[in-house]
Amino acid sequence: MYLSKRFIIIFLYFILINLFGIFLYFLEYVDLLFCSDCKEIDSSEVFDYIVVGAGSAGSIIARRLGEDKTLKILLLEVGKYDNTLLDIPSVGLLLQKSVFDWQYVTTPQLASCLALDNNASHWPMGKIVGGTSMLNNMVYTRGHFEDFNEWFQRKKNYNYDTDVLPYFRKLESNRHETKSSVYIKDLIFTSILPDILLDAATSLGFRVSQDTTDCNIGFGMPKVTIHKGSRWTTAHHLLSLNKPNIFLRTNRFVEEVLFHNNYEAYGVKYSYWGKSFYAKASNGVILSAGTIGSPKLLMLSGIGPKDHLDDLNIPCKVNLPVGENLLDHVTTGLDLILLNQSLGIGIEQMLSPYSIFEYFWYGTGPWTTGGCEVLGFMDTQSPISSHSCSKRPDLQFMVMPLGLNEDGGTLIRRLMGISDYTWNNYFALLNQTKTMTILPVLLHPKSRGTVRLKDKCFKSSPIINPKYLSNKDDVEILIRGINVIKKLTGTDAMKKLGARLNDNIFPGCENFKFDSHFYWECYVRHLTITSYHPVGTNKMGEETDSTTVVDFNFQVKGTNNLFVVDASVLPTNPSGNINGPILMLAEVASDAIKYRDFLNRERCSIEEIFIAKNYC
Repeated sequence: MYLSKRFIIIFLYFILINLFGIFLYFLEYVDLLFCSDCKEIDSSEVFDYIVVGAGSAGSIIARRLGEDKTLKILLLEVGKYDNTLLDIPSVGLLLQKSVFDWQYVTTPQLASCLALDNNASHWPMGKIVGGTSMLNNMVYTRGHFEDFNEWFQRKKNYNYDTDVLPYFRKLESNRHETKSSVYIKDLIFTSILPDILLDAATSLGFRVSQDTTDCNIGFGMPKVTIHKGSRWTTAHHLLSLNKPNIFLRTNRFVEEVLFHNNYEAYGVKYSYWGKSFYAKASNGVILSAGTIGSPKLLMLSGIGPKDHLDDLNIPCKVNLPVGENLLDHVTTGLDLILLNQSLGIGIEQMLSPYSIFEYFWYGTGPWTTGGCEVLGFMDTQSPISSHSCSKRPDLQFMVMPLGLNEDGGTLIRRLMGISDYTWNNYFALLNQTKTMTILPVLLHPKSRGTVRLKDKCFKSSPIINPKYLSNKDDVEILIRGINVIKKLTGTDAMKKLGARLNDNIFPGCENFKFDSHFYWECYVRHLTITSYHPVGTNKMGEETDSTTVVDFNFQVKGTNNLFVVDASVLPTNPSGNINGPILMLAEVASDAIKYRDFLNRERCSIEEIFIAKNYC
């Protein structure tokens, strides 16, 4: 009876997913046929700024610069407009591998991802107004103050309390009365898991808090970017302002940045409906196309590693390490915990007519969930008893009330690229078993990869090689995380759920004794999953540092009027989900660019006085 009911539910789920996929393609054609911004830009028109990318950072940059009503801001986005149905938090997962996703895939990995198709990791990234914040789990964290001390340690007169913290507070509209671009709220719906898991963490001596924002050490429930039950992004806020001096144009694929002979950026070349157009800017061009898009665009424009550009016959304007220093939060541990009972959420609850009614009428219920119900942070190299808010974590735990097998392999495993062999010989064995997941997330990987151009065509996907787990220290930290998961599973609180470790041998690790160190190393190298937090490919730092691409004012070194503001400038991964730090940096960058404009205006005023008095 259980199997037949489960089969019917999964079959219905499969049908609905495919219908939703058809709906997404329908949205694409509706957008093309009835778009509200089809009017092309007059080639003689000059904007003050051009911003490339309407994601988390680009939307803030456009909004903040547009606060000066005398400035004209052009915001170019290759993706399409959002739709109200796409704002349903639980729908974010369904946008992966759709027309709203870049659908990047890495190169085959040598020391990781061995359980994935072609040993390659699937990297979803938003191709839509709102960017990847339309696809993520909406979790908001600041990171640890030592992250920012590391980033800005060589910046003159840097101080966290004056240079970083005020910008986070500016964002956090739920705690401070500011003109924030985002809403940061508590979870609207959870299963029964958070209370149980937090009790388990308490019994092991972890710090437990209602708020993981101020102090990201220990366990607590996350804050999320949500408003009235709907996903909320900085793009939503920008569109709600309806500013007449900010011009958003969608479906525009930027091909390259245009330069004068002195490497001063004066505009961009972009493609629309198969034709090339040009847009000009007097004050600057700001790239916010993301960790993959921004380095790709720089290299296509002749800014990057000279040897690589020479190989592709792209004239090198400025030789910089663009595309180097690729870092990502990596995780493992899917379906590692088995349960004897349901946690009160699953496909059956999601498809319940009451859940649908609850969401559309009240803005509550399981449709408001992004998946993650508890966050944990710890320093695995020191005793739990010594943990305090000043301790920088090296591991994060993302706790989810469901496992990969919940949908019977219909969707999630295909989005992650789990191979058929792995599915059939491991995950499918759990079809009649309830599972949950605690993901140990490596916060500060030592393994660094690269992004390279495939060819000179702007439409070609770049070559992404994260070189996951090429540094063995990364493996060791993840194994320590698994050991903590084992301890959590063995607590009295978790035993009430019948929690136990999944002792099925992972395919490919049959030669190792289960639960040995060598077994878990094999497991981690096979089941290597991205946390969707790549950063670092246009590293920010001191101008004299040969490893950096942009300076502390976000300007690309060796150029004028060209800036990069997005996840690609982060020198290292923060201690948590990356959207919060990206929003903070966008606010910092906005002020830096405004201040530069102020200085330029002051300089011009002084020069005009000197000329009037015949002094120069």
